[in-house]
Amino acid sequence: MSAVHDPRLLDHEYDGIREYDNPTPGWWHAIFAGSIVFAFFYLLYWHGNPDAPSIQQSWKTAQVMEFQKIFGAMGELTPDEPTILKMMDDRRMMEVAAGIFASNCAACHGKDAAGMDGSVCPNLTDDSWKNVKVLTDIYKVISKGANNGAMPAWENRLQSNERVILAAYIATLRDHPRAGRAPEGNVIPPWPRPAPGK
Repeated sequence: MSAVHDPRLLDHEYDGIREYDNPTPGWWHAIFAGSIVFAFFYLLYWHGNPDAPSIQQSWKTAQVMEFQKIFGAMGELTPDEPTILKMMDDRRMMEVAAGIFASNCAACHGKDAAGMDGSVCPNLTDDSWKNVKVLTDIYKVISKGANNGAMPAWENRLQSNERVILAAYIATLRDHPRAGRAPEGNVIPPWPRPAPGK
């Protein structure tokens, strides 16, 4: 028995059952096409851009945030040699400090701390230093600045604890020298090492 003709129905029939011709709405097609376009730029950014953070970097950022919670519970750190040496050997604090360096110092000193072309900021990975003779001088330079403002003072922008662990992190950079700006200043002796058990 033939069904009444209805322009909304498809021509085929199964066991007396017919179905509507109900096309996917236009907004759905627009979202689908938009997702393809978005995927292209997403792929281009995350896989073709050297500045895009990797999964490992994103994980490290989350880890640093967790470490900062620990950092906040440490109490006030003294910017003296024993404290800086202790922080240099604290892997968790050095990861927090690396994040502070990347956010505040890398723009001038470079991501690898070896200095950048067109910048007056020195290579922090060699043995020649302009404003530092002893370990605690690093904290002073971070806090008060140097070279008539070429190195800005950070005492009003970073907490004292942040400056202590940042000084410790910068001190560790000499363990991994990198090619960059030519040596400036005077060669200084190696940092002291903490006494056993400290």
